[in-house]
Amino acid sequence: MRAPPGRIHRVRTTPTRTPREVRLGKLTVLLITAFVDMVGVLIVIPLLPFYATDMGGGGLWVGVLVSAFSLAQLLSAPLWGRVSDRHGRRPALLIGLGAAAVSYVVFAFAQNLWILLLSRLVQGAGGGTVGVLQAYVADATEPQDRARSLGWLSAATNAGVAIGPVIGSTSMELGR
Repeated sequence: MRAPPGRIHRVRTTPTRTPREVRLGKLTVLLITAFVDMVGVLIVIPLLPFYATDMGGGGLWVGVLVSAFSLAQLLSAPLWGRVSDRHGRRPALLIGLGAAAVSYVVFAFAQNLWILLLSRLVQGAGGGTVGVLQAYVADATEPQDRARSLGWLSAATNAGVAIGPVIGSTSMELGR
């Protein structure tokens, strides 16, 4: 298409990002994902004893609720690995995070211990994507940067683990 006489035809161009910038952007998104995922997992831990007690459960139920997450995560991790190998890392992560988000809503509105247990099982099943995150980081980085990138992933995960219970405890205190 030609510009009319006397007018300058400008072509819009977007600056191209270097492959390194693209990898850094992906890594940043993955680190944030790992952080938010771990905050979500551990934000509920301080609430579990109170929820269980309010619903008529005791220490055994608290233990079952905590263990249910880990058991579901243990059983689902190989399945998530297979899904991510067949359908891609991003779809596996989005489905897993979506399942976790739904489970947090179910957790918040649970009226009995069985629904609470169901929410923890779904949380754990959705949380089985930790290996997918690690594989995605490995895929998105150059071999010489892989160990450093996985170290950053571990740091983001640990930051979420450290901050999640504090947020949960604080929100519980503010909600009283």
